[in-house]
Amino acid sequence: MRVFHHKTCRGISLKSGASGSYLGRTLLLAIIVALAATAGFAQKKEKLAKNYREWLERDVVYIITKEERDRFMRLPTDEARDKFINDFWEVRNPVPGSQVNAYKEEIYQRIAFADSRFAVGSGTDGWRTDRGHVYITLGAPQSKQTYRNAANLRPFEIWFYANVSPILPQAFYVLFYDRDNTNDYVIYSPYNDGPDKLTTGVEAINDPLAGLSMIQNSVGGEVARISLSLIVGEPVDTSNPRPSLASDVMIMELKGLAEQPRYRDDIRRKWMNKEQVTSSMILQGHNLDIILLPVRDEHGVTRLDYSLGLRSPSDLSVTPTKDDRLAYSLHIRVQVFNRDTNKLIFITQKDLHDIFDKDRYRDIKDKIFTYEGMLPLPPGNYRLAFQFTDWSKNVSYQTEREVSIPKTETTQFLVPGILPFASAEEVDPVAAPVLPFTLAGVHFVPLSTSNLVLGSQQKFQVAYQIWTAPNNPALGQEKNLQIEYGVGQPAVPGSAKTIKDEASVRQFDSGGSLVTGKKLALEGSYGNYILTVAVTGPGSAAPSFAKLNFNAVDPAGLPPAPWIVVDSTIRDDMEKSIFDRDRGLCYMSQGLDSEGRGWLRRALSANHGDDLARGRLVDAYFSKQDYAAVAALYKDAGVTDETDASTLLKIATSLRKVGNQRDGQSILERGVAVHEGDSAMYMALGDFYNQIGDAEKAAAVIKKGKSLSVPN
Repeated sequence: MRVFHHKTCRGISLKSGASGSYLGRTLLLAIIVALAATAGFAQKKEKLAKNYREWLERDVVYIITKEERDRFMRLPTDEARDKFINDFWEVRNPVPGSQVNAYKEEIYQRIAFADSRFAVGSGTDGWRTDRGHVYITLGAPQSKQTYRNAANLRPFEIWFYANVSPILPQAFYVLFYDRDNTNDYVIYSPYNDGPDKLTTGVEAINDPLAGLSMIQNSVGGEVARISLSLIVGEPVDTSNPRPSLASDVMIMELKGLAEQPRYRDDIRRKWMNKEQVTSSMILQGHNLDIILLPVRDEHGVTRLDYSLGLRSPSDLSVTPTKDDRLAYSLHIRVQVFNRDTNKLIFITQKDLHDIFDKDRYRDIKDKIFTYEGMLPLPPGNYRLAFQFTDWSKNVSYQTEREVSIPKTETTQFLVPGILPFASAEEVDPVAAPVLPFTLAGVHFVPLSTSNLVLGSQQKFQVAYQIWTAPNNPALGQEKNLQIEYGVGQPAVPGSAKTIKDEASVRQFDSGGSLVTGKKLALEGSYGNYILTVAVTGPGSAAPSFAKLNFNAVDPAGLPPAPWIVVDSTIRDDMEKSIFDRDRGLCYMSQGLDSEGRGWLRRALSANHGDDLARGRLVDAYFSKQDYAAVAALYKDAGVTDETDASTLLKIATSLRKVGNQRDGQSILERGVAVHEGDSAMYMALGDFYNQIGDAEKAAAVIKKGKSLSVPN
């Protein structure tokens, strides 16, 4: 990746980890594809049978990449085509290895729905229509407004989408209108059509201002605004209607979604992982054991430490290598959602590969594989979707959890979570910030917090943090916290025992956190127990509570010890400010834009190649018409060859607004040169040429962009 910044460029290193160099694997795949192309060219080209032609030209036409299409067309036999089709759906399977592929079923349901609802009046199959194209690509809209009999207006529909793809704007509309009064609804373009095309009669012919007025009088100001821009938050001037091509750029990106770089790269990576699968055994009915612990560092910054553990040592598969060693190949994916809105915030994905000798295998074969990682979550309510994929078995384990990262009030003391642990040791201060389940320089080997099983006569230990606001006045006093532990069996009256303790408020660090714990003993019978920890601050009338459920069993029934693998990329993610970016996205999802922008700026300052942070920042500033801030962002961080057309157009427009037309034009012209097959780039450049009054150039590049757009 190259980052361009005021006509200069600098290299951005590509990340490589235990899985090997992604660039190297991509190059290897490219060579394999090239060799296959050479071989295929020499073969006699066969005409596809009807079922294969329909699969290619109907079933997957909107979701298949050009690279996949070319590979399919070069296949010499029906057997190879059948295998490719199975693999095509498997690399898109949300639960790899599952016999039920929800994504495949969803696509065919969308095609059936499109054919049943959108064919009437169109003169073609429903899936071929504009509404069919959008419905099959994005699914059902989150909301839909239908206007069939609005005064002076053609029938039209407005579909609303939000957070459907990182490639598209965060929130946008797609407007379809009955252009020819045949019930064939086509996509409306604010630039190519304009408000007057939505009206009937002769009053507004070729008069966008009159058309806008008719829309506003008939159905209201919001629809009038949408007729000028389909992108939520984009500034528009209804008194001087000048539709922006940004909406057309978005439409081009939507229609060509399968050829957007992020989509292509994700599919390519999944194909490479698929090639590593050596067996097809599928295990059903397994769940992951999840440990979650909210943690706050000495600076007061919160995160979530987590652990994914398999249920049994046999759940992890290892395969022999050619040199008589053993290997495993895993993929960890965590999707983070805003629990209150159910919107996806970010996804973290890790590939784990290791090779070891048989002596090492003997040491670990009876232990439970456990993976530990971190998520940079600020205070808020979240839903987490975990997926653990074992590529050697071609099986995935999935589960979900809800978690709240609490926000502390000034005088409040609270316990965000209790961590039972098997052992603890001090760690090097350099390693402590990147080692999950490390509190105050001590690393804890965690026990389960959701399915904790202990021996009935076992002593066990717990650790936890107490949080308060760093500016809590009580922290400057010579006073103690009152801590009370209660352990008992809810079903056995009188079994509860309490232990009282104290902790000085002087022990809190500068971020407002204190780490403490307790060693406790079980002396009761088998069964279910509850541990409660109650903390009362100085001057507080009511304590703050946390609890932990666990089960006491015969020691012979205790689970095996864990074999812990820690995410080795945490430090890299911190240094590249990926954690800062994801934290900023969390704040933005909660509507805390000021905090979110601060973290995103920090991320982009550290990594000028972070186009996700760049795009979100540009959207945020541009929607507020803060063109100077967008221009300053460009001055600080530039753009890359991967920056999308919509973001480039907003940057270029902002530069023009602040008097730097030359740089604005330059970055868009370079975008077209780098992505010469991307219709959205041409539309963006055409919009800019129109902005600066060069109608001749605008017409030429817009014509070129339309010629490149994906046909229905």
